[in-house]
Amino acid sequence: MKKLFIKAAYIMLLAALVFSCAKKSEKIIIGTGQDYEPFCYRDAEGNLAGFDIEVVKEIGRRLPQYTFEFEVFDFKNVLVSLASGKIDVGAHEFEENPERRRTYLYGEEGYNDYDSYLVVKADGPWAHITSLEELAGNPGAVLATSVGSNYEAFLITWNQNHPADQQLYYTAFEEDYVRNVNMANGTTAAQLLTEFEMDFTNAKMPGLNCKIASKEPLIYSKAYFLFKKDSGGLQNAFDSSLRDMKADGTLESIKERVLTAYLNSL
Repeated sequence: MKKLFIKAAYIMLLAALVFSCAKKSEKIIIGTGQDYEPFCYRDAEGNLAGFDIEVVKEIGRRLPQYTFEFEVFDFKNVLVSLASGKIDVGAHEFEENPERRRTYLYGEEGYNDYDSYLVVKADGPWAHITSLEELAGNPGAVLATSVGSNYEAFLITWNQNHPADQQLYYTAFEEDYVRNVNMANGTTAAQLLTEFEMDFTNAKMPGLNCKIASKEPLIYSKAYFLFKKDSGGLQNAFDSSLRDMKADGTLESIKERVLTAYLNSL
């Protein structure tokens, strides 16, 4: 009888432990994209791949109290879904700007450098410029940017802070490919890009032939994960994991494995 009692108690304890572990694992929906190589995209087999995806997966391995699940949206709708509570985390190379900071909770640890430069065609009519001031006030010098990007927000802020004769003319494109085609054929004069983005687009579109025009970055920035405003605990968990990944070399290893290798493969 005593053995039966001990066995029953053991089974109850085991069940309690299993229930406790299951209870601790909270499902977290990660909103990301599928058209932004090599950060978040579909590989040849149709699987989500890219730098952002690999960073999130590594964070998930370090946070057993959470179970991560990816949902795919276009760039703008990641933010819309986060604001509406449909997802818990936005992972799409989001940079900081005042409007986003009012709406979302930013991580405190950046996971990718995003310093951005003025970029022109090396063999184009604007190859001589070195600053935005040389384009300001000229309706024939149109900048190319992407809808909803931090670059578009930067250009909007510039125009708000400058008089009419120093406004920048720009066109925001829904697709990066279309934006780059317009740069390649001379319809637009310049764009803002990180050095990596420039190298990537040059490799994908040889006719683009871009170069960095500005001596210094126009935007000093990093990419961050975004959270709902009331998600301080989740934000802290991500930040802690990122700090550890930087300290132990894991984040740099992912960059080499995904970003550097991707460029070398083009």
